[in-house]
Amino acid sequence: MTKSPFNKIIISSIFLLAFAALGWGRAEAQVPDFGFGSIVPFKSLQTFFGPLFPPNGIGDTFRSEFGMGMSTPMFDRIKLKGTDTTNNPVSLNLLNSNATTPPDPTATAGWEPIIMTQSLDGGPIIYDFFAKFRAWRFAGKIDYMIFDSHSRRADGSGFFFDSVVLSGDVDIIQGPWLTAGGRLQFFLNQPYFKFNNLNFYYGGKYRPNGQIDQQPTQGKLIDQVYFSGSAPWTIGAYIRYVPPEILGFPMHFDAYADFPLKGSPLQTYGVAFVFRPQIYRFDLFTRLKLERSTFSISADVSTSNPTNPTTSWSLDMLWNLYGAEFGIYF
Repeated sequence: MTKSPFNKIIISSIFLLAFAALGWGRAEAQVPDFGFGSIVPFKSLQTFFGPLFPPNGIGDTFRSEFGMGMSTPMFDRIKLKGTDTTNNPVSLNLLNSNATTPPDPTATAGWEPIIMTQSLDGGPIIYDFFAKFRAWRFAGKIDYMIFDSHSRRADGSGFFFDSVVLSGDVDIIQGPWLTAGGRLQFFLNQPYFKFNNLNFYYGGKYRPNGQIDQQPTQGKLIDQVYFSGSAPWTIGAYIRYVPPEILGFPMHFDAYADFPLKGSPLQTYGVAFVFRPQIYRFDLFTRLKLERSTFSISADVSTSNPTNPTTSWSLDMLWNLYGAEFGIYF
């Protein structure tokens, strides 16, 4: 896979904002040194990391937020791979933009219409409902995510990743204009893939790699392919820049990256702009985000067709996600 300029933009933004942190002034909040001021340089630590203790007590820092989001992952890759008992590779591109026409539009003779329906929705809608609770530098969040990419056939086939997601944040650096920290994410449900009547061909008009062969078509049919991956866990970092109000609207900029820690590998890079206009005693917000993610699931399984069992399957995906979240602070 070629390197994406999107990744370079995010990484560059993180380093630029981190460099800006060096220009902070001393924090205003004071903390007691408990007689250890000569041993532990609290004031020096505060210069870089921000106040070590909340000036008005930790109860004053409690904040909660509730909201929902809608987003669209635009898939760049949905590739299904497997190996049958005779070590023949099975490789199918299930992205719908690559499954609407024959590999050679000028040679449609022998083209099987069922091949054109062997694809998944390349731009489904993801729904997300969340609640987040923060106290001082620590935050916990719970999400319920609905992420389904259905087959173009109405037979229940598709990729399904509905899950409860638990995450925890800690602000390592907490300044007046810049915050940076780390986070963990735990998905509690397993993603799975199911496809009925999966066809793949050897030596015929259609080959998984897109080549054309003029020999008579020889096809194989698997009644159903079903396998699930382990629930992913990720570890990541984030940075938040809060500039002065722009045109009277408080706003901030986020950049973040999450990397596989355990389970099915999920990797995400993202940026977001958050608008927070003041409405009465509540603080509403709108969060516009852009992410790029890679994800894969794999398993050793047997198919429901005993004449064509397989030893392993994997689903490899790449997508760009565009979305918005809406919520309220309390």
